[in-house]
Amino acid sequence: MAFIILDFGFAVFFIWLAVYTNYLHRTKGIYSQRLTDNVSLGAIVSALLAIAPALQLGGGTFIIVSKLLFFMEAVFLTNISFYFILRKIKRTMPLIVVLMISFFVFALYIVFTKFQVVIISSDAGVKIIARYIFPNKLRGIFTWDWFTAFAVLYRFVLPGSCVLVMLLLNEYRSTRLEKYQGYIQFFAVAVMWANFAFLNFLSRHIPGFYLLYPISYAFLLFFLLRSETIEALPSASDALVFVLRLLFAYIIPSVFVVGVFISLYPFFGGLTLLFNVILIAGTALSLVFIWAMSTYLTTTRRLRPADYQSAFESDLASIDYSGEMDEILMSVYNIFTRNLQCSSMSVFVNNGEEYLENAFSSAVAITPVRADNPAFGILLNAGRNIISVSEMDARSDVVEARDALTAFFADTQSDAVILLSEGRNLLGCITLGLKTSGDHYTDYDISILTRLYSYFFVFGYYMRNISNRDIIGTVNREIRMSSQIISSIQEDVNPVENPKADVGYIMKSAHNIGGEFIDLIRINDHTHLFVIGSLSGQGIAASMNMVILKSIIRTFLSETRDFKLLVEKVNVFIRESLPKGTIFNGTFALVDFSNDVMYYINCGIPAIFVYTQSYNNVIEIQGRGHVLGFVRDIAPYISVRQIKLAKGDVVLSCTNGVLSSRSLRGETFGKERVQQVMLSNLTYPASRMAQFIYDNLVKFMSKEIEADVSALVIKYI
Repeated sequence: MAFIILDFGFAVFFIWLAVYTNYLHRTKGIYSQRLTDNVSLGAIVSALLAIAPALQLGGGTFIIVSKLLFFMEAVFLTNISFYFILRKIKRTMPLIVVLMISFFVFALYIVFTKFQVVIISSDAGVKIIARYIFPNKLRGIFTWDWFTAFAVLYRFVLPGSCVLVMLLLNEYRSTRLEKYQGYIQFFAVAVMWANFAFLNFLSRHIPGFYLLYPISYAFLLFFLLRSETIEALPSASDALVFVLRLLFAYIIPSVFVVGVFISLYPFFGGLTLLFNVILIAGTALSLVFIWAMSTYLTTTRRLRPADYQSAFESDLASIDYSGEMDEILMSVYNIFTRNLQCSSMSVFVNNGEEYLENAFSSAVAITPVRADNPAFGILLNAGRNIISVSEMDARSDVVEARDALTAFFADTQSDAVILLSEGRNLLGCITLGLKTSGDHYTDYDISILTRLYSYFFVFGYYMRNISNRDIIGTVNREIRMSSQIISSIQEDVNPVENPKADVGYIMKSAHNIGGEFIDLIRINDHTHLFVIGSLSGQGIAASMNMVILKSIIRTFLSETRDFKLLVEKVNVFIRESLPKGTIFNGTFALVDFSNDVMYYINCGIPAIFVYTQSYNNVIEIQGRGHVLGFVRDIAPYISVRQIKLAKGDVVLSCTNGVLSSRSLRGETFGKERVQQVMLSNLTYPASRMAQFIYDNLVKFMSKEIEADVSALVIKYI
């Protein structure tokens, strides 16, 4: 009875696995269609084996179900066997189709014409009486019957031959990753054979054990599914975790349950209820042990890389860009070696020459790197700034760069590269040698480097624009380099040259540098984009984020002309690429001078004022807004609004630092004072109006400003 219960459990498991893998294939593209079909066939085999013992032995239904069971098993094993070859050659050849059909027909012939008696029960296990292959005279020498031939052919010879063909093909036309996947698949077949041998040994004493042979196919499918999800070559620690998990989470618990069963069966086998209770309790203990060991092996820091992202990010954020260049380079090098355990690091800077300039290298030999390496362009076009040797083979989007990358990694003796770019413009790159343990960088390492890329970008911008020795040789080294970076970027705007508009703005930081910025971006002769806003935080951390965001807005603008989609992409970038918790409150405004219309999206800006000359009055138009970076899908929370502009109209937008600043008496500057400054200075140019806002704020506070303040004025003339 216990074996029948376990068979039903296997059937439920296989059915769930078939449904789940098909769902992943349809919705996420995980697993190939061939493998999901094989999982479904495995579910059918397991279900038929669970049904057969419940039917009347020798009845018509039992005979049909039992023979259908072995035929479907042959179909399953044939599909699995040729799966190895078809996965390698990538297409279905007529010869393979003919061979598969031949094996199907041969299985049908054996099962329905040569199997004479089939017995499937908990007491007898699985017994098949089949005709002998050879006549009576040769039977003394060749003792095989047709069931033995069936089992040897479909369970051993066919899978073994096909997997060996696959391994042979791998040696001639495969990447290292594909070869590793092939070894996993060969291991899957070997584990299946080992399970068959183990169950055959157990069934000599307790025949019912042979009813559990679907467990062999469960292990086979488990390893095949695992092989298709491998995207990078594992490190030594990953391999150790895999072996330990296999040992402690599968082999030891299985041996424990089998040992309990064998030990207690002679004493309690006749007492069905008591025996089943003990067996269920032992199985439950094994499941608890499996869960505990899997959790430990997944989270322990002794056997796998620790979750070093927080420490890595904290170290990168603490870099002081006001120091000497050599000190900054050594600081970055120490951060990488401490967190990534890289054996070497080199920094290359693009100065517009044929070769990238080597600014720093801890390696013994320095190999020049060509700036026009074709791999760089392919990676940047694919949106991949970070790639390692171990994942290079698994990325279909960089297949054209594979040869160039292989040569690059070999020449630089590196195992990973970080491309520092501003859009498609290459600033430089950082190459990392193998880990000190000799391991490759895993997908876990690459995912952390990708999340922290914003810090590497700031470092790259520093190296490109500030740290070049030829440029800074005449600059006083006492100047704060971080302020110089931010100031140069803040001033990099496209002034409005359209005769219809006069634009002015002020940006004042309470601590020399901050996270507020205003950007003017020319789209064409008749259209200009205006951005004003503030990133959360203050000082160097906020200013770093501002540098990145300002650059990425221009990059996204070159890729899309949809105004709302632009803001949505900026929101996703803030949420996923900037440090966790970063938000942006501001506004995006698009002025079409040909139609005299301003389209705008409020992203949490506290005030947008419009003075209309026809009504001689100031109104607020910002409406309801939503900050960027708080939710991933911002589309439902933002909308594009528009306003018609006429000669004499003035648009003024300011950040919260203007409105919320307090005087010595505790009063806030507020919206009314901003409106009064507007009405009192309408005759002045836009730049003077923006300056008057700041002057009145300083006079009102009677002290130094405590928060970053920004104001943008667009005056229609």
